[in-house]
Amino acid sequence: MRISTLQQLAGSETELGVVYASVEGVNEKSYEECLHELKAKAAALGATGLVGLQLVQSQFQWNQRTSLLATAVK
Repeated sequence: MRISTLQQLAGSETELGVVYASVEGVNEKSYEECLHELKAKAAALGATGLVGLQLVQSQFQWNQRTSLLATAVK
């Protein structure tokens, strides 16, 4: 699956919608876990790529989370 932080679509790609994933923790393991979840959600939509990938890491004392947001494309 093609993943890019850029918002450019290839000539034949079509937007399928926005996908979002969030997991507990703020570290490399939580990033990989979140990316895996995001890719699974995109694949369920029939996506072949993710563009405009955005990372948000919240580090409140009581709730540390890693979240990813992207546009699924086909």
